[in-house]
Amino acid sequence: MKKTFIVTLCFLLPAIICRAQYVTLALNLTKGQTYYQNTNAVATVEQTVNGVKTTVTSTITGRIAFKITGIRDSLYDMEIRYERLSLKMQLPGGNIMAYNADKVQAGDPMSGIFAAFKNQPIKLVLTKTGNIQLMDGIDAIINRVVDNFTGADAGQKAQIKSMLQQSFGERGFRSNFELGTAIFPSIPVRKGVVWVINSQLQSARPANVHAIYDLRDITGTYYLIHVNSKIDYMNKDAFENSGSALMRYNLDGHITGDIVVDKMTGWVKQSTINQTIGGTTEVKTNALAAPSMVIPMVMKSDIVITGDN
Repeated sequence: MKKTFIVTLCFLLPAIICRAQYVTLALNLTKGQTYYQNTNAVATVEQTVNGVKTTVTSTITGRIAFKITGIRDSLYDMEIRYERLSLKMQLPGGNIMAYNADKVQAGDPMSGIFAAFKNQPIKLVLTKTGNIQLMDGIDAIINRVVDNFTGADAGQKAQIKSMLQQSFGERGFRSNFELGTAIFPSIPVRKGVVWVINSQLQSARPANVHAIYDLRDITGTYYLIHVNSKIDYMNKDAFENSGSALMRYNLDGHITGDIVVDKMTGWVKQSTINQTIGGTTEVKTNALAAPSMVIPMVMKSDIVITGDN
């Protein structure tokens, strides 16, 4: 009997240990607390037009405060505000354009717009699995700030609104934010377990994202999650009206990254995301014409997010 018991215990112990290692990954935030995200995103776009290669590099930095105003079952009501915001663009030929909400100077209207946008309250409802259920106010703030700006005509204001909405509007915010937060599985997992999340990228060109997550490590203070995603853009066969021409985008991409999640709160402590999108853009003058130009394109983004509370 003694021998049988020992053998049985040897079989049971691994099962007990494995069961103890299963964890529930989710947000566990506190009402009244403010959490922060610091973002540094560097994006490089390379295009070859008529044999000439051009490169544009953009760097966006910012700090966002997320104040928990209410908790409803599996939902968090938040008020978010941009506390810091800057954009730097290096254009072909070496020209540099830089805008900073904290460094407004005469003759720099874009920095003035950033400054007016800063600290504006935006309503956000977030699920415990990190998905944005509701975002309200950000596009209206962009429209109001730009409309109140007196240093541009209607055409320039429309261009400024388009740029701000792509980078900081609801669709752009959702896509960038959920890359590092909508990552949690619906069931408990343990180290080494892989799960899949399918979603849609809400950007200027919508895409389906097939993401594979892997719980790489569990420590006393954090979880380490690795992600490997495939991006499949929709409507590849359709030409879009860009104003002066019709354009068709034949693009695909992938995302890899490591996300460090706080063990107590589920808030992202650090996230490093690398995104590559490549393919071609076809251009033609009207619906009946053949494409007059095929432009090879590669877009690379390196996004680093650090969180604190």
